[in-house]
Amino acid sequence: MTRRHACRKTIGALLMILMIASAWPATSLAQGSAVRLQGRVSWIAGETLVISTDDTPSIRIDLSQVDQADYQRLASGDRVIVTGIIPDERDRIVATSIVSLSP
Repeated sequence: MTRRHACRKTIGALLMILMIASAWPATSLAQGSAVRLQGRVSWIAGETLVISTDDTPSIRIDLSQVDQADYQRLASGDRVIVTGIIPDERDRIVATSIVSLSP
């Protein structure tokens, strides 16, 4: 993957997060907007998970608020449902739960 391609994917993901965040009233954003999405694991490292949905190339997920047992067995290609919030920065989703749909 070229650096330009990776940059475009990142920008696309951030734009998608902003579009999702803009769908909620501003009063809700002050406390973080709740989201639930389904996607496929692109990669996972430490407390960061990147998933791809049918509508976006990739979305960064912060796993710091989720029990490690809930995600330690995830691998690239696994389908998951992530529930979390979009913080005021709107640069990621902070997961509150993650469920693997892969056997």
